[in-house]
Amino acid sequence: MKKIAWTALVAGILLAAAAYITEINDLPGAVELRTFGFIGYILIISAVAWFLLRRLYEWDKKTEAPRA
Repeated sequence: MKKIAWTALVAGILLAAAAYITEINDLPGAVELRTFGFIGYILIISAVAWFLLRRLYEWDKKTEAPRA
């Protein structure tokens, strides 16, 4: 799952950057790339959320009280 999250994060950054650069430079296809830029943002947010939830899970495992 970690590999999938890293892949989603990198793909999201690339999609968002491509849409941003296309929009800023007024290149052809900017309107179509907005959709991919939005998908990129969703991928970035999803990957970061997974990493944060995973970190919370690991912290919970460390602080869990030993069972008697």
